[in-house]
Amino acid sequence: MNTYKLQENTLYERLRLHYLEEYEITAADAKILERWEAAHALVLAEKETDHNVVKILMKRFSISNVCAYNDIRNSKQFFGDVRSSNKQGLRYIVTQWSIELFRMARIAHDLNAMAGALTVITKANNLDKDDRDIPDFSKIQPPVQLLQVNFTFINTPFFKLIDEAAQKAILSQYDDFMRQVKLSPMAEYTDVWKIDDSARPDKKRRGPAKSKACKDCPYFKPS
Repeated sequence: MNTYKLQENTLYERLRLHYLEEYEITAADAKILERWEAAHALVLAEKETDHNVVKILMKRFSISNVCAYNDIRNSKQFFGDVRSSNKQGLRYIVTQWSIELFRMARIAHDLNAMAGALTVITKANNLDKDDRDIPDFSKIQPPVQLLQVNFTFINTPFFKLIDEAAQKAILSQYDDFMRQVKLSPMAEYTDVWKIDDSARPDKKRRGPAKSKACKDCPYFKPS
C-alpha cells in the first residue's frame, strides 16, 4: 500500500530547496548557510587544511572550535567533498554566485549585469557546447568480425558436402595463408597445416582409367 509522506523539515532539506527552487529560509538558516559557503570556499579556493579553515571560521563568525569543524563537515556533505572533485565544486560555487548576482541585477534593472551573470553561468556549466553525455558517433568503431576456419575441417568428409563455390573460397584463403607462412619464420612448420590434395574439387582422387573398346574394333570380344 502506497502512502503519502511529507518531506522532512530538516536544515538540509530547507537549504536544498532554497538553492534549487528558491524557497525562502529564515535568518537563522541563512547564517548557517553563510558559514557553510565560507567553509566550502576556503577549502576549495585557498586549498586550506581543515585546521586552518577552522581558525578562519572561528575568527570570522565568532564560533567555537566544535561548531567550525561541524560546519566544515556539513559543507562537505551539502556541497560535496571538493578535494575529490575540485573543478566540480568550483563550478558549483561560481554558478551560485552568478545566480545571486543575476537576482541582484534584475532587481536593479541592470540589463548588462544580468547578461554578464548569464554568460558566466553558461560558460561555467558548458551550456554553450554540445552535450557531453551524447557520444560522438564518428569516433565509435564497429566491432571487428572475425571468421575463423579450422584447416583440419578441409580434410574431413564434411568439407565435400558444402557448396563447391564455398569450397573454392576456403581453399583460396588456405593457399593465401600458406604463401604467407612460407615467407615467415614459421616456414619449417608448414606441415602442421598441410591438407590432403584430394580435398580440392579439381584434384579429387579417381580410380584407374578404363579403356573403352569399340564394337567395330576387330579385337573386340564381348564377354
